[in-house]
Amino acid sequence: MEKRIKILHGLTIGAILAFCTMQSYWLYHRYSYTLETHENELYETVLEVMQEEREVRKFKKRPDINILTNTKITASTEPGKAGILSTVFDIYAVDLKKTERKDITEKDIKNIIRMYRTAQTEGITHYRFNITNHPKDPNEYDALERFIIDFRSPFEIARVDSLLRQRGITAKDIHIERADSMVWLPLRFNHTSTFNPHITISYPYDIFEKEMVNITLPVELSPVLSQMMNLLLLSIVLSVFLISCLVAQIATIQKQRKVEELRQDFIHTMIHELKRPISTLKMCISFMCNDKLMEDKESKEAVLADSRHELNNLSSYFSKLRDLTFNDVTEIPLTLSAFDLRSTITDCIEKLSIPSGKTAAIHLLSDTKLTVTADKMHFSHIISNLLENAIKYSGKKVEIKIGYCENNHESIAISVQDNGFGISKSDRKYIFDKFFRSPSITDRNIPGMGLGLAYVKQLVTAHKGSIEVESEEGAGTVFTIKLPQ
Repeated sequence: MEKRIKILHGLTIGAILAFCTMQSYWLYHRYSYTLETHENELYETVLEVMQEEREVRKFKKRPDINILTNTKITASTEPGKAGILSTVFDIYAVDLKKTERKDITEKDIKNIIRMYRTAQTEGITHYRFNITNHPKDPNEYDALERFIIDFRSPFEIARVDSLLRQRGITAKDIHIERADSMVWLPLRFNHTSTFNPHITISYPYDIFEKEMVNITLPVELSPVLSQMMNLLLLSIVLSVFLISCLVAQIATIQKQRKVEELRQDFIHTMIHELKRPISTLKMCISFMCNDKLMEDKESKEAVLADSRHELNNLSSYFSKLRDLTFNDVTEIPLTLSAFDLRSTITDCIEKLSIPSGKTAAIHLLSDTKLTVTADKMHFSHIISNLLENAIKYSGKKVEIKIGYCENNHESIAISVQDNGFGISKSDRKYIFDKFFRSPSITDRNIPGMGLGLAYVKQLVTAHKGSIEVESEEGAGTVFTIKLPQ
């Protein structure tokens, strides 16, 4: 059985660890997916902003500048490069003020070219771009449009930053740089960081001039967490529920194991405790069967007294066991009545049996006549059990002090103080548990089943009262009972 419990504990703990690992793995990948989705949204937003910024500049034309283009497309005849097209853009930017012209159209391109080649006319700027158009390359004419737009209305960082802010995005950094070669498509770089994740997007706003803008955006975790909040909460709730069930399973097994150990200890203790009264009664019966021994009056009375004492012990054991079988302490039937507290305590003292080899001095500190409302029989059992424990768990010379008082006609307090062995701090929280016996007591070979204080606690609670203990090893113990009136 012990081996099975250990195996079950191991499997349960393994299941908890495996579940936590799988759940963490799933949440991590879910977080990564949500983070990537959020980064894609940021990337698409930046592309939209750049397209909007481009449209804004597109309609800001300079009336004094006109741009003419001459395009020439040739096919390569080199071996291994057949079918590859090369596009040459000749772009002429004409300053109307400097050339003293009112307007120039595409029909004037030949004249502009001749003027530029022959006289290098001031006010005409020439640009030439040679593009090898591979099948997968973007449209060169889009690059041409970006060049013309940037020439007429230069790119501004402030404009991009403003458009981003309109969408609720604050850029961490925006700067312009020139690439080593033409960059045709936007580039994206994810910078993974636990505490400072961000994304950088490089957008070529002028492909021909190799000019691009780098926009670095912080990746806020709050949108990511908000997107997966429902799944996260559900996952946490299910995880806590499952782990709680597994922990409760382990706790239940531990409790059952403890109950089984207590049951076995109780049976062994019960057998040990019952042997003594049974042996005494058998001896008394044997004595009574001998007519000659029965003629001795003193011996006869002593035997009858021993028999009565052992029968009372048996009756006390069975009464405790009967009352302790109630699951709810309020189920213990109480017959409330008003009685004198001092006389009841005095009766308990008089009926107390002092074991041979011990002397007991019991002092009743209070002499006030006080009427109490409680179950007199159960109240007597409470006082008797505390007195018996005080004698049992003390040395040869026992000194007990009993005091009582009334608190504003609302409750009564009874204290029982002894000069016994005392209770260690680690044992105090267990002394009212059923069948609990301190190792220091069992080492002294003091008989008992660990029911006395549990029985007292149950009777006090049935009266809706409370019991407190103050003790120090080697300095005695004080039990204080408070019963409402």
